[in-house]
Amino acid sequence: MDRHDLSAGVTAENVANLHQEDLKIQDEFNCRALTYWFDGERNTAFCLVEAPDEASVHQMHDHAHGQVPHVIIEVDAALVESFLGRMEDLGRMEDPKAVIGEELSPIDEPAFRFLLSAQIGFHSLDITQLEGLTSSMRSYKIKIIESIHVLCGTVVWQDGRHLLASFKNAGKSVECGLFALNNLGIQFPHLTLNLGLDAGIPVVESKSMFEDTIRSSRRLCEFRKGFSISSVVLDMYCDNSVDSGHNMNEIVSINASELVFLHALLDYLELNFACPELRIDDLAYCLGLSRSQLFRKSGSLFNCAPSTFLNKFRLGKSLDILSSGMKSVSETAFLCGFSSSSYFSKCFHKMYGVAPKEYNLAIHH
Repeated sequence: MDRHDLSAGVTAENVANLHQEDLKIQDEFNCRALTYWFDGERNTAFCLVEAPDEASVHQMHDHAHGQVPHVIIEVDAALVESFLGRMEDLGRMEDPKAVIGEELSPIDEPAFRFLLSAQIGFHSLDITQLEGLTSSMRSYKIKIIESIHVLCGTVVWQDGRHLLASFKNAGKSVECGLFALNNLGIQFPHLTLNLGLDAGIPVVESKSMFEDTIRSSRRLCEFRKGFSISSVVLDMYCDNSVDSGHNMNEIVSINASELVFLHALLDYLELNFACPELRIDDLAYCLGLSRSQLFRKSGSLFNCAPSTFLNKFRLGKSLDILSSGMKSVSETAFLCGFSSSSYFSKCFHKMYGVAPKEYNLAIHH
């Protein structure tokens, strides 16, 4: 898939004509120009091409019309379908709306997508609730997936307690998150749901599809309880929707500077959380902040001190490791930066209401 940054004033008809020129000479470069997406609002176009390498795509565009792409990445056809749709086009291995000799039918559809990340968890369980935890999580996730489909979204990826969905507009994505949180959540009072929502284009400077947007939506999902949305997406939702009747109180808007801080912090923690000697002063120094600045930012964004957030981060990692069934409790404690297995068990019990050994037995029973 490639990205073309277009000049202002370029229309869907212009792009359709360029696509026709690609179709005329594609065989000379061993390429097949399958389909494209055009976004007049953001002045971008994205082409999906079956080709042996990047150079062939570049040469085909250059010889066809001279409009060479700014970025080219390798993508999987199944992922393209999950994020963007058009399976019927991929099945035919050509774009039925722009076949040589047929009347021109411009495609005026952007590739801009809204990505919703969801993470199911729990807090302060008792031993009786632990027994049916896996079943409850599975049921909750199934209901969330059903609501995604009802609201015209597509599930891109899922595992035991996580999922990622793609939507074409802000309204459907926000409505889905609010419904899952406020309506479905009532059916599972002992479970928690974290949601994160951001939006973007499929091809930037990264090497995988929607890489930056996936990263943002997941981190917005994981850093606090409730529904965290980038301020850009929330503004788009508020500008284009009527009162939905949903409870909006649990939505947290994250602005651009807060998102930069969140990424910097989590980038550092991803690399260093397993180190028991990690200190808050070290964290502040590596982020280029004073200790007081770090405490102020942490309090504003997480409603807690940096040390508390670090502990929650480590416990969240431990939950994923234990859920995988690959490590023992003591190994998990070590991998997550806890100084001792007993201290890890104490923190885990305080957070989740059960001992890690009990959780491990129940989740894999």
